Amino acid sequence: MKILLIQLRRLGDLILTTPAISALREHLPAAQIALAVSGECAPLLPAIQGLRQTFLTKRGVRDLSAWMEIRRAGFDCVVDFTRNDRSAWLTFLSGAPQRIVSDRLKIKSKIRRAFTTSSSIAR
Repeated sequence: MKILLIQLRRLGDLILTTPAISALREHLPAAQIALAVSGECAPLLPAIQGLRQTFLTKRGVRDLSAWMEIRRAGFDCVVDFTRNDRSAWLTFLSGAPQRIVSDRLKIKSKIRRAFTTSSSIAR
């Protein structure tokens, strides 16, 4: 199973995402886990264990190469920790059959709701 985690916020938010990466690795040891982060978080990536691949994202059209890489990667599942328009776009763009975001976001935004398939992240 190929899983993409999206955390496009600041460094502290990425740090708070690391227990989820560890939990996934523990429960799905054979999973290929990838992480999409903003470029500002690149210095932290070597310290995060259990990742097979990382994607550094930028803003706007400068992100086109990352978008194409994510689309071509063929993910089975995407978990959106960021919960904003940009991460919703990446979630949808991934083409993954299972796209997960928090319940709160699905209630708040009809457009973002259309980009996901499941709601199971804690609020």
